[in-house]
Amino acid sequence: MRFTARHFLAVLTIVISVVQPAAAAGQVAVSVPIRLDYPLLQQLFSKQLFNEPNNSRTLLNDAGSCNQTLLTEPRLRPKDTNLEIQARVATQLGLGLFGRCFTLINWEGGVSFLGLPVIRSGGTALGLKPQGIWLTGSDGERITSGRLWDYAQQPVRDLFSSFTINLSPFTASVGSLLPDLLPRQSQQQMQDTLASLKLADLQVTDDTLKASLNFTVQSVADALPAEPALSPEELQQWEVRWQTMDALLVFAVKHYAAATHQAALRSTLLDILIDSRYQLVAALAEPIDPSNDLVRTWFVESWQKLSPVVRNIALEQEGKETLMWISVLTATDALYALDQLGPQIGFDISTDGLRRLARMINRGVQPEELRYDEALDPQLRQLFEQQLERRSAVPAAWHINFSLIAPAYAAQNDRLDLWVPAPEEVDEYLTLVAQLLDTSSNAMLHKYKLDKAYHDLFRKLVLATAWQESCWRQFVVKDEQITPLLSSTGDVGLMQMNERVWRGFYDLQKLRWNIAYNSNAGAEVLLDYLVKYAINRNEHTHAGGVDNLARASYSAYNGGPGKASRYRKTDVTAFQKKVDTAFWKKYQKINAGEQSGIARCLGAVS
Repeated sequence: MRFTARHFLAVLTIVISVVQPAAAAGQVAVSVPIRLDYPLLQQLFSKQLFNEPNNSRTLLNDAGSCNQTLLTEPRLRPKDTNLEIQARVATQLGLGLFGRCFTLINWEGGVSFLGLPVIRSGGTALGLKPQGIWLTGSDGERITSGRLWDYAQQPVRDLFSSFTINLSPFTASVGSLLPDLLPRQSQQQMQDTLASLKLADLQVTDDTLKASLNFTVQSVADALPAEPALSPEELQQWEVRWQTMDALLVFAVKHYAAATHQAALRSTLLDILIDSRYQLVAALAEPIDPSNDLVRTWFVESWQKLSPVVRNIALEQEGKETLMWISVLTATDALYALDQLGPQIGFDISTDGLRRLARMINRGVQPEELRYDEALDPQLRQLFEQQLERRSAVPAAWHINFSLIAPAYAAQNDRLDLWVPAPEEVDEYLTLVAQLLDTSSNAMLHKYKLDKAYHDLFRKLVLATAWQESCWRQFVVKDEQITPLLSSTGDVGLMQMNERVWRGFYDLQKLRWNIAYNSNAGAEVLLDYLVKYAINRNEHTHAGGVDNLARASYSAYNGGPGKASRYRKTDVTAFQKKVDTAFWKKYQKINAGEQSGIARCLGAVS
């Protein structure tokens, strides 16, 4: 029996909280609540006890006495403070004489077992303590006596009460990570923390079986001070750390995407990665403050978004691998609990801790796999291209190299490369850029499917976005040198493709120095956003109609996939509102055929 995300949305939800009950002086109590949803328990129960063909279990097959019992169709559900397990039963009781079997009872019905969840094996496993058992006949009446009852009840009781969930991977994963997260704890303090790890607080609810993983951490007397500025060495360490964090998220997304057969889950993983990259850019734009590390907050929040998706993918794994995957999420969710305590316990996410997390995800990972690499990543490219439906077979070279410019425009593109137009050249320059942007739009419409009703809107969206982002510029003059147009946050070129957001998805050198490549990349992202975050989410059904599709696509392009509806929200910053309004004005002018504003932006003579 297999349960996937199609049958339930939240398979295993782990919500982190920090509690501080009465504890020894200087100690902080931390609780990581674990919530096991019943479909997961059903899966674990079936795999452990009903592992014969067709999800069955032979309880007894004694040919000599002609006694046979077969259990099928197991079901698990909450019942007050207990878990109730039900199954179908087919029993034959007989007597063997002279080589023949004389059947005395041939009965079919059901069996029910009530078990109270308890902690076993020294606090590392969950089991069921029998609270009641009964048979149910075809008439629905309970059977708790008679020969059939005497024969069946004890074997069923023994079988169901043997169900055990080994949660030692949960305690082991958190325990192995803690030393890398608490570098200021002494060896003895860390030993005390690890010794305090235990499961507790079992509770049956309507949706989940709750438990908690508890431990205590010694507070650090001299909490980390807030430095006014980092030294060059500290700044370098800080940069290595956030780059390793980003590399770990990429590694995890690729690993989990490869493990699922569900396109929807792969798409969600990619959405989370891209959206998190936008948030990383915003965090890096803020002043560095060790007492309020926005990059660390970004990393922890990104993992919280990944967790429910990974839990669904975990259910596709066989055997014990399901809990092993979930144990990794418990360790990463524990980051949140410790992050709330921060300086008072000396909490930090070190690069060693990040590498340990990578090895938890995949035991075969090597340290170099977490290297922050600006090279094109074929696996990320494949994940991105899978988001959109292809119109027809496209030459393999187009997938990465973007050789999409028609030969007729080759000479013009050569002219545009490294060209910063003088005022008297603006008209010629804009004509060539308009042709290039239109060619990029057509290339994407040829490569991917888009309803023809939106083709014209998409072309205008590309033109207006390039206007908003760069005034149709790829290059500028700086210190008497021609250089790519680059913002302080890493947005580059004609379409202002952010290098940190799109690292691995595109060739960063070509984004900087090849205007045609930059144009195509921006058009591809806009088409993806138009389909996934505007059309598929029915933005055109809100007040404003079909033009909302362009506005939603740009809001996502500017702020990340999670900001697609920003243009119509009231609870946004003044700056965000100003950006969306400026784009909308430009789009309306493009829609009306007015492009004179671009020439003025470039300083045209006329």
